[in-house]
Amino acid sequence: MAARKGNNLLEQALRVAQSSGRSHQGRLRSLLRLAARTPGIASASLYLPDSTEPVLSECFSSLLSGASRGCLIPYGQGCAGRAAAELRDIYGTSVDLHPEERGSDEAGQFAAIPILDGTGLTAVLTLACPDPELPTESLALCRQLVPVFSLTLSGLAAEQQAHKARRDLALISSLGRLIEAPVPAATLLPQVVKLCTGSGVAGCAVIRLTPKGRNRGRVYKGCHSSVRRELTALLEFEQRFSARTLAAGTSRTDKLPLPGSCRYALCTPLSCNGQVLGALSLFGGADLVAAGQAELAETVARLVAGALTEAICEERVASFDTENEKKLKELSLLYRLSNTMLSTIKLNKLIHLTLTALTSGPTPFFDRAMLFLANERSGSLVGMLGVTSENAPPLSMPPGGGDDLLSSRWDITEDEMAAQRESEFSRQVQGKRLELDPTLNIASQAVLERRLIYIPEETGIGSDASAVSRTALAASPLVAHGQTVGVVLVDNALTLSPITQEHLRFLQLFTNQAGMAIENSILYNRIEDAHRQLSEAQESLLQKERLAAIGEMAAGIAHELKGPLVSIGGFAGRLARKLPAESNEWASADLIVREVVRLEGILSEILLFSKKTTICYTRCNIVDIVNETLAMTAPTAEEKQISISTKFPRQRQLLLGDCQQLKQVFINIIQNSLEAMAPGGQLSIQVHPGELDGKDAISVKIADTGGGIPLEQLNNIFTPFFTTKESGTGLGLPIANRIITNHGGKIHVTNHPGVGAEFRIVLPKHW
Repeated sequence: MAARKGNNLLEQALRVAQSSGRSHQGRLRSLLRLAARTPGIASASLYLPDSTEPVLSECFSSLLSGASRGCLIPYGQGCAGRAAAELRDIYGTSVDLHPEERGSDEAGQFAAIPILDGTGLTAVLTLACPDPELPTESLALCRQLVPVFSLTLSGLAAEQQAHKARRDLALISSLGRLIEAPVPAATLLPQVVKLCTGSGVAGCAVIRLTPKGRNRGRVYKGCHSSVRRELTALLEFEQRFSARTLAAGTSRTDKLPLPGSCRYALCTPLSCNGQVLGALSLFGGADLVAAGQAELAETVARLVAGALTEAICEERVASFDTENEKKLKELSLLYRLSNTMLSTIKLNKLIHLTLTALTSGPTPFFDRAMLFLANERSGSLVGMLGVTSENAPPLSMPPGGGDDLLSSRWDITEDEMAAQRESEFSRQVQGKRLELDPTLNIASQAVLERRLIYIPEETGIGSDASAVSRTALAASPLVAHGQTVGVVLVDNALTLSPITQEHLRFLQLFTNQAGMAIENSILYNRIEDAHRQLSEAQESLLQKERLAAIGEMAAGIAHELKGPLVSIGGFAGRLARKLPAESNEWASADLIVREVVRLEGILSEILLFSKKTTICYTRCNIVDIVNETLAMTAPTAEEKQISISTKFPRQRQLLLGDCQQLKQVFINIIQNSLEAMAPGGQLSIQVHPGELDGKDAISVKIADTGGGIPLEQLNNIFTPFFTTKESGTGLGLPIANRIITNHGGKIHVTNHPGVGAEFRIVLPKHW
């Protein structure tokens, strides 16, 4: 009976071992399940020895549904370890097991049977029995399976060897395809690392370049997800291991003092034409140090080193091209800048062009540029503009400029300049006032020492500056004709890229030209201002002469006419009182009286305008004056159903002035607004604190909905005797303007065609 069972079990085992449609690993698992079905046997496991050291490193089990698992059972420990060391059957209980031999059910008896191939150990078969004693018959049946296990293990070894050969060949083939065309090192090396780990040659791969030239000793690494937790420790070991390898100049292998699947390391130098470029380090299991792996690693290293050398040469050629293009760009930029600055004398446009040239284009010189002009009176640097590469438009050629370098120049539109001025960064710069003290900021140091200042570490643009550059900062003075007119500050706060010596050299050349152009523009603007002031003074003198002549003539005419008008008015009034009411004669006499009154009013305004007025200064509350004026003009507003809105501050708005004359100003302006509006219009009056020429002032804004002032008449509204009314004298606004001017104030007019006009009267509090 036992013989029949043995024959049946052996026949089944042979059918499993000879099945062609299954892998050798699948056959081993099926054989273990077959052994586990033997009466009295709960489970069966197979432990494979390591090829380099006396440990059992791989386990197949009837309890595992998938592939094998890794283990580490030293010879002599546990039942399986003792069987491997002593090459004989070992029996024991759960107490005698190594921790990695124990399964979910640790009770019962265990047997470990070594499987030998000649005199060498092929594997250890362990059987677990839940009963207090191992069944002798079942053990005998399982021993009959040992030759089948040995045969299957031989096939597995051959299969693994073939798989390894195919894997190595695939790695070399993939690497050859990768390096067929020149690839930059930054692209090539990560792919090489990925090939080494993806092919299964190593669980972790590291390429460390030697720190030479522009290369800073970069490290390219890759690993399987299963060894990601060990990556930090592997990199620490690799740094020391690769250093020893490069010092020796030959490939080295070593065993890692680390737990996990990557227990061995193989490192080989990357060298080409006698130049050492770095080292390739591979980490994995025992297969990594098997025969032929060192030759594979050296082959990979030679291919990578050759491709890396070619990539370095390509990068150097590209670098030379880039340097040449950069120098050509600098020269053309400086030349075009010179042409541009000679083509315009507008200071505002020059400043925008200067900063935009530093930050514009696909590869700008700097991320941010700021310009400060020196104010000698206040002893400070005033922020004018700030431009970043994000809001710097590409500089365009003006229409008809042509592509010829010798005649080309740049241009920037008003909309682009407005967008730069309104940016948040520019507003921050415009709000800065840097004291001219070299101990407080590098901008002042550059201005006072008249040289470029470069600070490579983190710093601020001023002692109270809120904007801080997190990278290098450079300041270059704008010097022209021996005078420093300002300073340009630049940094790379957006990309955090370094500022090179070439950039600093270009900045200095750039600011030398910009300084002369800005100085010329400032001088031209000063000449223009002086010319404008001279023209205004001349026009003012002519206007005063005309007004004086008009005044003298008007005063004489008014004086001559006023006497007869008084007589005419008096006689007409007496005549009207004696005539019957509502008669034709009475109506004619009444018309004469009314016209005389109107003419007397006109003559009074002419005499008032021509007479040199005297201001009686008292403390006036501007809100009270406006309220009194509104009370006087209320009948007209009510008659035309005009709504009046006012907005006055809570505090009293006091100033020194002539209250009666100021009241006349508001009467004239408000009356004009009421007459200009159609029924149902709106009049808005606001009083609020203001500033005039750096002094405290009071501002009164009067806005109406009268359709605005015709554009052709806007420049004449303060001209005496200019009027569009049938019965007006044209002296209301000129009188108001003269009163405000005598008080040291100003009247500003804002016209909204089709909507209305806005008069803003600004009066100083103390005059």
